[in-house]
Amino acid sequence: MPERYNWSGDAVIRDTVIWDKRAILGSQNIYIPTDIRSWLKVGGHALKRALCSLELPDARECGTFDLRAWMIWKHVSESIEYQADRSGFWLLPDETLHLCIGGCEDSSFLLASMLLASGISDHCLRVVLGQVCSEEGALGHAWTVYQSEDGQWCLLDCTLGPVPESLIPAGPLAGPEEARQYQPMFCFNRHHLWRIWPCRDQIADYLKIREIQSQKRCQTLPFMEMEAF
Repeated sequence: MPERYNWSGDAVIRDTVIWDKRAILGSQNIYIPTDIRSWLKVGGHALKRALCSLELPDARECGTFDLRAWMIWKHVSESIEYQADRSGFWLLPDETLHLCIGGCEDSSFLLASMLLASGISDHCLRVVLGQVCSEEGALGHAWTVYQSEDGQWCLLDCTLGPVPESLIPAGPLAGPEEARQYQPMFCFNRHHLWRIWPCRDQIADYLKIREIQSQKRCQTLPFMEMEAF
């Protein structure tokens, strides 16, 4: 069965600046326009220290890249507690590592950055912005996809609790028969931001709706409550 979505992206978006997801330290009202690709980092002491603690396979034999991706996914899922976004800002990977807490965007940026820093190619990675649909309705969400060694895109969501014993193909999770249907709208790596068909929205409009959803969701959750989509 053919893939429902092109997880690598369809149309390049030229305007990659996000206007209101970073603020000057100590201020909630002075924003720092930031290129969305800047949230993916490969350097820094915190990332290197986290990777060293995992004892990843350093060989380049068959299966070692997939194992590396799975190990890092498991580490981020277990070490970063999910919290519904209350501030509207996105954390950089080293900030998420130090706080050990973050929203779905924060954990996705961290996971993708650690995968890149481990030696996995940008060609095989995307951070996806979209929504998850269920009986409760559609909610904005973010996750990471990784192209495995056999060429299959796999979905790595850090907010779902225990990580399964192997990588999960992304295609079936986007099927209409799924109880939790993933619908990608945009994806990016360190080089490009793409729109994924059939989405025709502008990313600014998507983020505005996403912020409204987050505010409504936070109003219904007790302070500091952790839960997954």
